[in-house]
Amino acid sequence: MAMQAVPAVPQIAYSTLNKPAEGYMVERDLGVVFGTAMGANWNVTFNIQKAMQQAAQSIEQTRVAAMNLMGQQAAGRGGNIVLGVSFDTERVNGTAIVTCWGTACVVKARSAGGASPAPPTAAMAPPTAAMAAMPMPH
Repeated sequence: MAMQAVPAVPQIAYSTLNKPAEGYMVERDLGVVFGTAMGANWNVTFNIQKAMQQAAQSIEQTRVAAMNLMGQQAAGRGGNIVLGVSFDTERVNGTAIVTCWGTACVVKARSAGGASPAPPTAAMAPPTAAMAAMPMPH
């Protein structure tokens, strides 16, 4: 069973912190958003190294898909960042299920003298495969 691709949401930034990066401020809190995705089913084989690679790849892809779904919710509410991002990962019958949640917000740069603020994505990045490889608590 192949996982369906979820379009990326490049205009949304993500942070595990509960406040924006230095130089930014929360203009509006838009509430909790979440994303849940199920990865491809993987089976433990006699080759443990191959099984571990399959599991890691499935969880990585599933985490990125869940973050993109969460970002779509935030963008739909008019947000440009999700703060306080957290993850939960479960394995049910060989399938990775990842849920992530956070608070959708509109942030803007603190500007002196009315200067045009930079977008928050200049300081914080959207989900990538590297972010998806972060260790998960369990």
